[in-house]
Amino acid sequence: MKKAALLFLSVLLTIIITGCSSSTEEDKAGLTVYTSIYPIQYITEQIGGDTLTVKSVYPPGVDAHTYEPTTKEMTSIASGDAFIYMGAGMEGFAESAADALSSENVELVELGKNEELFHTENDHSEEHADDGHHHGDHDPHIWLDPLRMIDMAEMINSKLIELNPDKSEQYTNNLATLKESLLALDKQYQETLQNKDNNEILVSHAAYGYWEERYGLEQIAISGLTSSDEPSQKELTQIIDKAKDLNLDYVIFEQNGTDRVSKIIQEQINAKALYIHNLSVLTDNDIKNEEDYMSLMEHNLKVLDKATK
Repeated sequence: MKKAALLFLSVLLTIIITGCSSSTEEDKAGLTVYTSIYPIQYITEQIGGDTLTVKSVYPPGVDAHTYEPTTKEMTSIASGDAFIYMGAGMEGFAESAADALSSENVELVELGKNEELFHTENDHSEEHADDGHHHGDHDPHIWLDPLRMIDMAEMINSKLIELNPDKSEQYTNNLATLKESLLALDKQYQETLQNKDNNEILVSHAAYGYWEERYGLEQIAISGLTSSDEPSQKELTQIIDKAKDLNLDYVIFEQNGTDRVSKIIQEQINAKALYIHNLSVLTDNDIKNEEDYMSLMEHNLKVLDKATK
C-alpha cells in the first residue's frame, strides 16, 4: 500500500513538472509586443501573424497625444519582449516611459529616431511657420501616407527578425503582402485626388501635411499638430476669412467628435460637417465594426473626394 502511494505521488509529480515545462515552452514560443498608436499595432500584427501577441497601450478612443499609461500598464509593458512607439512628439508619455523601461528586459523601438521617415520636399514645419502651430521638429502623423507606412513596416520587420530570427522568412513574406496592399492604396489616393480643381480642405487638426506633399491637397488647419494647440483670436479670424474666400462647404472633424473652436468656425462659415479618421487610436465602434487601417483609409479617401469636389 505504501509503495503504491509512493508510486502515485511520483507519477503525479511527473505530470505536474511536465505540465509546467510544457507551459513554459509554450510561453516562450511566441513574443509579446506592446505598441503605442494603432498603425504600429497594425503593421506588427500584419507582419508577425500568429507568431506574436500584439497589444496597444492605448484604450479605445483616447487622445494619443495626451494619454498617460497607468502603473499597471507600465508593468505589463515591462514584462513584454518589445515596446514599439513613434516618438517625435506623438505620444506624451513616450520619453518618460522609455527612461523608466530602460533598465528592464524589454526591447525599446522608437521609430521616430529615423529621420528619413519625415523628409519632405518642403519641410512641413517651414511651410506653416507663420501659422502659430509649430510643435516639435516633425509632424509625426506619417502613417497617413501609405508609402511612409511601407518605410515604417520595413523598420518593424527588421526588428521582429532580430527578435525572432527563426521566423524571418515568414515575416519577410508577410511584409511583401503588406507592401502590395499599401502600394495599391497609394494608387487609389493618387487616382482620386489628382487634378482636383479644389484642393483645399478645412480640418480641425493639422495632422494631414503628408497628404499635401503626396497628393497635392492644402490643409487649412484650425488647431495645430496636437488638438490642444488652439489658434489665437487673430488666427481664428484669418481662418474664417480664408474659408469664406474659398467658398469651402465643409469642416472636416476627426473621429473623436467636434471640438469647440472648429464648431464655431463651422457656424461662422455655414459649412457642413464631415468626419475623417486620423488612425492614431481605434474607437469602440471601430473595433465592433472590425475596421482596420485599410478600411479606415478608404473611408478617409471618400471624405476627401467629397470635400474637394
